[in-house]
This record gives sequence, C-alpha cells and structure tokens, in this order.
Amino acid sequence: MLTFSVIALGALGLAIGSWFRPLPSAEPSAPPAYAYTDHQVASAKANVCAAFDQVQHAVNLANTHVGSTDYATQLAAAALTHQTLDAGSRYLLTKLAEEPATPPDQATAVRNDANADQEALIGYLNGLPSSDPAMQPALNASDEATATVRRLCK
Repeated sequence: MLTFSVIALGALGLAIGSWFRPLPSAEPSAPPAYAYTDHQVASAKANVCAAFDQVQHAVNLANTHVGSTDYATQLAAAALTHQTLDAGSRYLLTKLAEEPATPPDQATAVRNDANADQEALIGYLNGLPSSDPAMQPALNASDEATATVRRLCK
C-alpha cells in the first residue's frame, strides 16, 4: 500500500509540474543570419557574374546556327541548345550554392534565370518551338532574369 501511495504521489507531482511547464514553440527557431564581410560579398558577386557570363557565352554560341536550312545543322544546333540550357542552369545553381555570400537580389535573379531555362528546356524536349505560346512564359521569364542579372553584374 505504501508503494502505491508513493507512486500515486509521484504521478500527481509530475502531472502538476507538467501543467505549469511552458508549451514548446510551434515554430522552430531560425538560425541567426550569418553576416558576410564586404570582401566575401564582392567575391561571391564577382564569381557568380563570371559564371553567368560563361553560360551566356555558351548560349550565344549555341544560337549561332539556329535558323540554318541544313537539316544536320538544325539538329546539331537544337542538341547544343538543349545541352547548354541543361548544363548552364545546373552550373549556375551549383555556383550559387558555393557562394552563399551572393547578394540576395542577384541570387534570386540567377535562380530565376536557371529555373526559366529549365522550363524552356522541358518545352523544347516536348517538341515545342520558341514561337509556341506555351513557351512564352519561360522565355519571357528568362529574358527578364537575364536582364536583371546583367544589370546587377555591372
């Protein structure tokens, strides 16, 4: 009987203690934002801009033979365009991951460009030409993001 009374008092004590204990926060606390030095931000910006310039050069190179009347050249240009959109978008996203000090507006614009290029690539792989209305949202988003990145990289 004594054991039962001790267990009951212990349970009552735990219940009362739990009643007054504060509830855990519903949202996990976010880690504090890391503050980058001006040098880290400038270096990240320069590296991401250099990567963007490399991708844009590859896109320009892929577009040099677009519109050719030679069927083999058309196929090669299409394949090169597909490869450029795929590799270029993944390369930009990788560079952003490697450069966490990239200014947020620049990172967002580069991410938007990479995402738009991936959307365009899926359209091209589904056989849609650039002139198809279904391609316009991705192409417009890419043009807008490219213009923003160019402005931010000046």
